[in-house]
Amino acid sequence: MIIYLINFFVFLINSIFIEKYLHIYQLKDYQNIRYFKFFKYKFWFGLLALFVLIIDIAVSNNLLNIILTCCLTLISIIFNLNLIKQNKTPINYTPKLKRVYAICVIAIFVCCLFEFGGIISLILLIFLPPFANFINIYDKVKNKKYIVAAQNKLQNSKAKIIAITGSNGKTSVKNILFKMLKTKYNVLVSPKSYNTLLGISKFINESNLNVDFAILEYGARRVGDVKKLCSTFGADYGIITTVSPQHLESFKTVENIYKTKKELSDFLLNNLCVYNLDNIYTFRMFCEKPGEKQAISVATKQNFYADNIVIKDYKTHFNLHINDKTYDVCTPLLGQHNITNILLAGSLAVYLKIDESCLVETIKNLNFVPHRLELIKTHINILDDSYNCSLSSAKEALKVFKQFPNKKMVVTPGIIEGGKFEFDLNFKLAQMLNMCDYIVIVGEHNKKALTAGLNVKNKTKVFYAKNLEDAKQYFKLLKRNDNLLLLNDLPDDYS
Repeated sequence: MIIYLINFFVFLINSIFIEKYLHIYQLKDYQNIRYFKFFKYKFWFGLLALFVLIIDIAVSNNLLNIILTCCLTLISIIFNLNLIKQNKTPINYTPKLKRVYAICVIAIFVCCLFEFGGIISLILLIFLPPFANFINIYDKVKNKKYIVAAQNKLQNSKAKIIAITGSNGKTSVKNILFKMLKTKYNVLVSPKSYNTLLGISKFINESNLNVDFAILEYGARRVGDVKKLCSTFGADYGIITTVSPQHLESFKTVENIYKTKKELSDFLLNNLCVYNLDNIYTFRMFCEKPGEKQAISVATKQNFYADNIVIKDYKTHFNLHINDKTYDVCTPLLGQHNITNILLAGSLAVYLKIDESCLVETIKNLNFVPHRLELIKTHINILDDSYNCSLSSAKEALKVFKQFPNKKMVVTPGIIEGGKFEFDLNFKLAQMLNMCDYIVIVGEHNKKALTAGLNVKNKTKVFYAKNLEDAKQYFKLLKRNDNLLLLNDLPDDYS
């Protein structure tokens, strides 16, 4: 009788802690491989619980069972309390998550009905979210209907689809293009980073498609993702920004990223696609594509290119060349990569008959995209690039930052999801940070790689912080008109 009371207590504890596992599962986009990789150094607990269960069954002693279950539960409580230390991104109780949660709780309850069920439920805790998601047939059927409804709605509308993909710059190009096109057309643009099958379906189903153009962002985590988005929602025009070593944890190689982004280029076999010639991979796509295509550059002369790029008074000044005309342009957006984003959007805008003078005026009045090299002026200059996390975007951010006068502090946890290349990527990143006066390394995840890559000059001071909140204590070192760069921010599952 006592063991069942203890099992009931274990059931209550596990029902509470399963929320933490579901939170991680949600942060990992319900992808099993990414979810289990989070626990790759934490499976010791499961092995310990399995070992205890084997001993418990072999000895078959009630008192021993009670003692072992209590001890293991105590270890589980200590283990799970530190599973997620922060909640920058709180758990989102979607209808799907609620159903998965209910299945997990039922599974825990069933386990605890048996004599050794308390220990079994502790073993299964890590595996329950993927298992519950797998048997959640309702969502699979519902999602299919939801996607089909979005497809039908698009097919019955006259809206032309503009698809944007690439390793970096998708959201920035999307927002810039929206502002350019809306000067002449009725345009719909997907919000934030809605770039997955379900995210885009949700956006379409909730939108009025009585528009001329719908601008969609096509994201990817594995080969075939962009192809699936193209076959589901289509594309009449396309923009491919860059290919760089990002999300290598799931893609494995840059070549796989190239293949995935090229899926949009292949889909637009006879339709227009705009390419960035300054990136070796998108240059390769441009050369391989038959049919209509356009190219932009800040390095070589094209029909649409920019040169003489200078940052002055916290704005970017450049010459914009459109066919045979040259315009002197100034934009609040900072850095060469943002000029590339402007060119990618502008090239398609001109093709779609946006007046050149109107285009230039739009460029002058562009606003920062939040957390993407966003300049925030207080008593110091804060350059917020916390959303970007690739080596190429970090390189561009540091190029801009280097041109700011006065003292400089960079706060970074490094690059995540770099797979087997993660150490090398962070080592290279650290080598670029030496131009700063203060370097604050956040978290433990990339601490070793970043420290190894630092070749600290005499004037440079390095600090370590547990999290961003802890890093704020060092901001007081900056005086009026000094500069702070927030370079990437760790999600909760990396804290």
